[in-house]
Amino acid sequence: MSKTKKSMHLSLIIVFLLIWNATGCVPGAYNRLKREVRAVTELGLLDKDSPYLKVHLLDGRVYILSSWSTNEQNGAVSGNGDLLDINRNLIKTGNFTVPLEEVALFETNVVGSSHQIQAMTILSVPSALISILCLSNPKACFGSCPTFYAWDGEKMQLQAEGFSSSVTRALEARDIDALYRAKPAGPNFELRVTNEAMETHVIRSAKVMVAPRPKNGRIFATTSQEFWQATEMIQPSRCTAAEGDCLEKVRAYDGIERFSKADSTDLATREILELEFDTLPPGKLGLILSFRQTLLTTFLFYQGLAYMGRASGYWISRLERADQEVRGYSQSVGEVLGGIEVLVENNKGKWIKAGEIKETGPIASDTKVVLLPEIKSSPLKVRLRLACGLWRLDYLSLAELVRRVEPIRIEPSLILNGDSVDEEAKRRLLDPSEVLVTMPGDAYTLIFDLPSDFQDYELFLESQGYYLEWMRENWLAEESFAKTVTMFTNPQRFLKEIAPEFKKAEPQMEEAFWRSKYAKK
Repeated sequence: MSKTKKSMHLSLIIVFLLIWNATGCVPGAYNRLKREVRAVTELGLLDKDSPYLKVHLLDGRVYILSSWSTNEQNGAVSGNGDLLDINRNLIKTGNFTVPLEEVALFETNVVGSSHQIQAMTILSVPSALISILCLSNPKACFGSCPTFYAWDGEKMQLQAEGFSSSVTRALEARDIDALYRAKPAGPNFELRVTNEAMETHVIRSAKVMVAPRPKNGRIFATTSQEFWQATEMIQPSRCTAAEGDCLEKVRAYDGIERFSKADSTDLATREILELEFDTLPPGKLGLILSFRQTLLTTFLFYQGLAYMGRASGYWISRLERADQEVRGYSQSVGEVLGGIEVLVENNKGKWIKAGEIKETGPIASDTKVVLLPEIKSSPLKVRLRLACGLWRLDYLSLAELVRRVEPIRIEPSLILNGDSVDEEAKRRLLDPSEVLVTMPGDAYTLIFDLPSDFQDYELFLESQGYYLEWMRENWLAEESFAKTVTMFTNPQRFLKEIAPEFKKAEPQMEEAFWRSKYAKK
């Protein structure tokens, strides 16, 4: 599912809404859109074991090719078949060669050997390949963007998930994650990247960022990717929520998380955590949060795909053709759910918003700092306002922020595929015009040359890329144009209507999700 960072965040739902606006859905345009979607739906998904390839072009036309082949050197795909116009009327039948630069998206259920094709292909997965756990709870199937593991002093520990919200090529993004638990055993730092789900991961770069820690302190990143040296980490004196005292669950970064259940009538219902800090450092203050999302957004992401059904590839290809301006006009389910809002009571007793965490992903916790306004009185009172059942909080603390620093970026010096050196993978990750494509079960070990005094540096991961979720055949039974329209046009209503369905799945989601990995690390 972007960390914006499979979980599986709601970027694809955002995508759908953007596309809706891109089609000019204003009074009078609704029926045109509806007729077009029906026509596309009639094409259906490609049959199991199909030799066919559906090629969506940037101009809206589509090829349906059989006996297709690719030419990596020339950057083209060839085959015999039909060319359809934007309304899916037949233009021509024959042999075609299509330059990849004209392609928005491919659809098939046959994994191709071409690196370029894989990076642009949405696959459909037959039920026979789905685990029993996924079949019994289809919206809890394991999904992730690239997962990164590093040594924590005892074992290779899950540290980060890359670009969780980048669910299509058009949403490719750069993501920064704190490697907060990493403890390098030497200057040759190993970072293992894996694909453990039924997804295509397209990694453009993976770098380690290092910055010198202050004495007895750490370094934290903001959501705007500023880096601050921090000292005097202070635990909250009190933490209260709807369930009562929550202090023990947020005092240490130990995997014991504070979370709640979603509301049964409206998934956008908010809750509030009240924090107090009796002791204040003298300088600039920041609130440190270690967090991840629950599986609520995973459920909604998969449910959105299920409602889109056989037309999902069509809608995603429309995103690839949309201009940036169009995106700014849309409201999304993700925006209605919101992030973790941080509010502070000022010296006049008024609550003011200091910042908001919106990072996505249910796999690995990340750690960020929110800069606080100058407050002179104590105790310092902080509120966290967030959607019920959406966030897991592992660690909260107050810190004195000493100064901003600019980390050094380090590219991998060596890449291993198993025990073998993989020069081609290294070439792809070091060349900005190339990408490394991974399929389910793939794993690479990236080795970085850290400074000789590596123990004195804070480590972060900077990753860039996107991923493509594979369409599960058993989702298609829920295909619904009407519910898709509600999701697009009225996300507030959608989150109320879908709440009972999520509440049915919620109790079993965690177990089903973690036990249904396609591949182990």
